[in-house]
Amino acid sequence: MLPDLSAAACRGADPGLFDDTRYPDALMALSYCDRCTVIDLCMNTVRPSKSGFDGVAAGIVWRNGYKVRKDNSTRGDKFRRNECEESI
Repeated sequence: MLPDLSAAACRGADPGLFDDTRYPDALMALSYCDRCTVIDLCMNTVRPSKSGFDGVAAGIVWRNGYKVRKDNSTRGDKFRRNECEESI
């Protein structure tokens, strides 16, 4: 069963907008996340650190499953287990 993301602020937006992995290119996508009410559901659906995700999800820019800082470097730390549901 797919999660209900019908309340996502990005619903109907161009999916390509969320492919950016660098600031400031990702700012438009992040503006959707700023007003979104389902950030946690997004994080648990995409599971960026588990999936090696590239792009914008849950209000964060990701590259290879790592958070990207505004200076476009990766932090080198993936989410700790208690910050994101364990994958099934």
